[in-house]
Amino acid sequence: MSIENVIEVKNLEKIYRSGTHAVKGINFVVKKGEIFGMLGPNGAGKTTVLQMMGTLLKITKGDINILNHNIHTDQKFIREKIGFALQEAGLDNLVTTSELIRFHATLFGFTGTEVEKKVQESLTLLDLHEYADQMIPELSGGTQRRLDLAASLVHNPDLLILDEPTTGLDPSHRSDLWNLLRTLRKERGITMIMSTHYMEEADVLCDRIAIIDSGEIVAIDTPDNLKKSVGKDKIEFSLSEKINDSQKKSLFSEFLDGDIEYQSNKLLISVDDGETSLLPTLKKIMNIDLKVQGTKVRVPTLDDVYLKYTGKRLEGES
Repeated sequence: MSIENVIEVKNLEKIYRSGTHAVKGINFVVKKGEIFGMLGPNGAGKTTVLQMMGTLLKITKGDINILNHNIHTDQKFIREKIGFALQEAGLDNLVTTSELIRFHATLFGFTGTEVEKKVQESLTLLDLHEYADQMIPELSGGTQRRLDLAASLVHNPDLLILDEPTTGLDPSHRSDLWNLLRTLRKERGITMIMSTHYMEEADVLCDRIAIIDSGEIVAIDTPDNLKKSVGKDKIEFSLSEKINDSQKKSLFSEFLDGDIEYQSNKLLISVDDGETSLLPTLKKIMNIDLKVQGTKVRVPTLDDVYLKYTGKRLEGES
């Protein structure tokens, strides 16, 4: 295993007793310092993969290596080096914020003054001091999510596993959590692997994404490269008049046949970079004497990527 890879997954499979083949021989690596995303719908196998990685679920076939240690033989070491924030925060409603962090610190072997030091560090790191003495049910969903992260990070793990970290949060709290995760990566160098069904979350937060569908990884790359795999940017021109034969002939002399598309009163020109190509392309269109009412640049999205590789849209991703 490369020292640059915090995680290596090889031919990983999970078959439940019911016969459900939840994970079907997947392979991937997660590099040191990376935020790696698994994008797919509920039931795709994302959580199953993370639970096997977190030693919460037995592997049927294949291997997982974390920090050069094999999950079949070194589970104790791995548990000490990872933090795991489950999709449903496992918070005790009968304790305060400080008490929960204190409990998790003792679970990882801290004693005496070390425990209180860890509590204060965690309250500061996750900006939770004002909630230190509040009971957990009194906290908002976003604050509870931060507390769950505090408990997961109390032992300074090298790897943070996040299962749908922003599910149930409103857009404002979701954005706050993204910023927090970026800060953790920058200040602590923590490697992260997360599952999500939110396109925007995967796009803005993850360095690389694995698209998972029915237990299989169908594509894996950076968000930008995945979007480039769909096709070029398109510049859309809204026209006030139909294009005549003479204008069509002029279009074909200016642009490649495959880069021209007609949609009702719209003309679409495919380009490598919509932003930089907009003005030069508009000048060519105006020289052909097309009557342009408006322009818009269309760029491929992760939704387009998901459709290309799975043949369907990702439901409920907004």
